[in-house]
Amino acid sequence: MRVRQVRGVVVAPTPVGINLAIGAAAVVAAACLAAAVPVPHPAWRFAIVALAVGGFAAATGDQLALAGVVPLGWLVSNGFLENRSGELSWHRPADLWLVTVFVVAAAVGLAVGDGYRQLRELRAGWLAELEDGPGAQRAVRAVNARSGSGTRRSR
Repeated sequence: MRVRQVRGVVVAPTPVGINLAIGAAAVVAAACLAAAVPVPHPAWRFAIVALAVGGFAAATGDQLALAGVVPLGWLVSNGFLENRSGELSWHRPADLWLVTVFVVAAAVGLAVGDGYRQLRELRAGWLAELEDGPGAQRAVRAVNARSGSGTRRSR
């Protein structure tokens, strides 16, 4: 479990069960949206659910919940988008590709989400250094001089 800090306050992570429920709701909502896409375009139908899985991975970064959301995405896609009657069946080459698409979407989502969080933490560290560091007054004067604000000496 990752504990994070927001403005110096330790924030407990969201429980895995809550994240799993949110992911399940996102997959079901995406499947309902994908059902509106015409049947002759199955790639677009599956892409909508895969984007929901990737978006969930990026937003939460919870790998344990993602381990339940990815198979759920495949099961919902197989049962309601591919077969359209809730019946699960194995279509060897098509289902292998579909599983691969969901796993890749989850991995890319995790990478994008973690990258975003790392950049945000790095920026917060830079801003804290700028405000509290030894050259903070000099940096503030330099910024004020460039923007035209601050005090000017007259000769």
